[in-house]
Parts: sequence; C-alpha cells; structure tokens
Amino acid sequence: MTSTLSDSDYTQNVQTLLNKIQHNSTRKDSFFELAQIYYTSCQADAGALRTCQENVKGAEDYLSSVSGAKREYAQQQIKKFQNDLKIEEHKQCIDRQHRYKCLANICVNILRLTEGKNQQQTELKSSKLLATLFMLSSSETSNRQQMHQLCKPLYKAVLSLRLLDKLLAQDMLTNTYITSRFDPTTRFSKDASRYSQFQLDVAIPVIIAALLQDIGMQHPETQRLLKGADGTQDEFRVLDKETRTLLLIINHEQTQDFITNGIGVSEYEGNDSNKQERFEKKQINRMKFVSGLLTDAIKPTEDSIGNIVKIPQIYSSFVLSTKPVYRFLDLPNVITVLKNSAKHEFICSHACEYFIKLVGHFPLGLGMLYLLPHKQDDYYYAIVTRLNPKHPNSPTCRRVTSLDNNNEDEKDFTLSEDNNLFYENPKQHLESLSQEALSTLRESHIRRLSETKLPYFNEGFWNPYRYFSINKQQRLWD
Repeated sequence: MTSTLSDSDYTQNVQTLLNKIQHNSTRKDSFFELAQIYYTSCQADAGALRTCQENVKGAEDYLSSVSGAKREYAQQQIKKFQNDLKIEEHKQCIDRQHRYKCLANICVNILRLTEGKNQQQTELKSSKLLATLFMLSSSETSNRQQMHQLCKPLYKAVLSLRLLDKLLAQDMLTNTYITSRFDPTTRFSKDASRYSQFQLDVAIPVIIAALLQDIGMQHPETQRLLKGADGTQDEFRVLDKETRTLLLIINHEQTQDFITNGIGVSEYEGNDSNKQERFEKKQINRMKFVSGLLTDAIKPTEDSIGNIVKIPQIYSSFVLSTKPVYRFLDLPNVITVLKNSAKHEFICSHACEYFIKLVGHFPLGLGMLYLLPHKQDDYYYAIVTRLNPKHPNSPTCRRVTSLDNNNEDEKDFTLSEDNNLFYENPKQHLESLSQEALSTLRESHIRRLSETKLPYFNEGFWNPYRYFSINKQQRLWD
C-alpha cells in the first residue's frame, strides 16, 4: 500500500504476516515460495532417496551371494550406502520440518490477530483484520489482481474460523472430530501465551486448510497452464472450461501431496515412548482432518465439514476477485452469488444462511454513505467495521467524517436501510437539493477526509483505500 506516512503498527503487522504467507522475494522464504521450491525439487528428492534405497538393497543382495573376503567388502558397502540413505533422509526431513515450522508460525500469528479471551474479543479482532485486508487490497491500482491474490488466503482463513464458530453455536456440525473437542467454556484461551486444545486440534487445522486450499497452484504444471509454456500468458485471464477443470484437478492432487509429503507432521522431541505415541497420533489426526476438509470442500453436502472452507472460498473469490474486470459497485452482489451456489447445491443452504448473517450484505472495510435521521440535508461517510450485524442489510459502521468536536467519530453505529444511501429511498431526500448545495457538501467532505476522489452520494458507497493509507486514519478500532 502506497503511503507518504508510515503505517500503524497493526497494519505493519498484517503486511508482515501477508509477506510470510506469499511474497516475491530474493530470499524465497515466504510459505508459498517454499511450496514452489518443494514442487520443483520433489521429483529429484524422491529420485535421490530411491537411489540410496536401491544401493542398500543391491549391496545386501550382493552380500547374500558372496563368501570369503568379498563379504567384508560387501558389508562395508552396506554401511556406506546406509549412511548415505540416512544423510538423505535427514536432509529431506530438515526441509520438511522447516516448512512445517513456517506454517505453524503463520497459524499462531493468525490466532494472535484474530482470537481473544472470549467470543466478543474474537469477533472484534477478526473484524479488524478482515476490514484491514480489504482496505489494503486496493481495487484502483494497476496491481489490483496481485494484491487480491496476496490477501485472499489469509482472508479465507479468518472467515473459515468465524464460520466454524457460527456453525458450532447453531449446532450445525455433526463431525465427531470437531464436536468431541468442542466445549464453549474452553473454546478460547484465557492465557495469551497459550492455546486451548480446541485451537490446537481444530482451529489451526481449519486455518491450514484455508491457507493451503490453492497451494497446488504453485506446481510447475499448474503454472504452465496459467502462464503458458513460455510464461508470457496472463495468469488472471478467463480460462476455458477444459483448462479450468484440469487446473482444479491438478491443484487438489498437488495440494494433498504437499500436505502429506511437503509438510507432514511435527517431530516429537523427547525420550518418552508413550508420550511420543500420543503426540504422533494427535499430529496425524490433525493432518487427516485438514485433508478431509479439503476433499469435502470440492462439493460439500448438507452436513459436510467442507462448507467451512468452501463458502469463504466463494465469498473471497468475489470480494477479492482476480478476474480481469472488477466493478467495485458490484460488491454487495456477493450475497446473490452465495445464494445461487446454495440453490444449485454447491454449498449447504443452511450454512450459507449463517454465513450471510456473519458477514452481512456489505463486506468489512467497505465505505458507506448515509444520512442522519434528524439531519437529512447532508450526507456522511463511514466504514463497515464489524461482523455479525443486527441484520444483513444493516451493517455496523464507524463514521469517518466529523460532525463536531464531541468524538462522534469514535462510535460504532448500526446503519439502517432507511438512512443507507445504497438504497433508493434515502437518496430521494438529497435529490431535492440543488446541484450547488450538493457540490458544496461534497467539497466539504473532500477537505475533511483529505480525499479528492470521493464519489457522489448517489453511488451509494465508496472505496476507503486512499483514506486508509494515511497513518492516523488507520486507527478505526482504537
């Protein structure tokens, strides 16, 4: 995000987290870059391991067929080849554990930024992160598609966590892996330095599934389909049905391979065999849960856990679209897209309803224009700041234009349909004003917000990207 002023600490933390997930760097140390390195080297690594194993087997076969002085030589060869195998296995294990630890670090950071001691704190922290991501990912700059692609995995992960909680609160989940580990009294950790068992066993695997849902796109074959053999094609172009279908198949297969072989599970550090067995069982069960989430998300049924990541995937792909054409004014239509997906049974209709109640009709971070009930000869600007609005059509917002000096800007409020200038009826109150009066109002707002490209009231809402790029105006939740 371009800015003449330094970003707030929080915004900088979000950008740092985004870079840890996906970034084009010379160090190639973001997680998606590590996945790309894995995909380009996994065949060579598998070949090296296979060669070492064949050498050991060949030496053992040779030993069984010789006698006398030749046996000593064969035994030396076996030891040498076994040592080579051990070194190669250790090298690949270190690489795998490095990827695992990077992913674990990302997951912990996401929990830190999105979950608090209770549901209320968690909702506020998640709202803040989702709105910040939306306002960072400008729809106006030339790199809009790249920015949306960068923000989407984290955006999906946060939405998946909150949908998980929403469905649990409504007794909508029957999966025993989840329900047997859920207790409302221990869902969140009271200690900021530790995590609850539910967070470790369920929340983090949900984060992993959402983050890694499209990690297979880093595979050389998917990159060739996206960019062409010579790398010159536009990866964001609209694909034909055949190419898209093939791409989705390869992505899913390679994502599952990466989960199993690219990251695996954490290694136990200790000497207690009983603890090691329990530790490894937990690790394996968590990654099985991740794989199950991703498989079920291909076409989730009514009671499928795949809805937890599939619905946020559809929503994120619209709000943070990478398609060639992106119309900011179409954003509220994302709810129609979700309802159509439910109608055609691509997602669970009941889970879809609860997700709509979670996010509302207006994405977090979207700029709204509105009237005051008692003062309808002027209009004001606000930003959607909270999940779980009282009604999907009535977002919870924070005013960003000052009316006076009584700190009105620091109050959240529910924006009703009667005052929301996205809807036609409220617009009629302003249409009776003269063009001169409306121009004077707009110029006043431009000065207050230091924003030269504010829309006119009849556009219904506005893009707060430039407003949010000013340091002091990033503190919407202070």
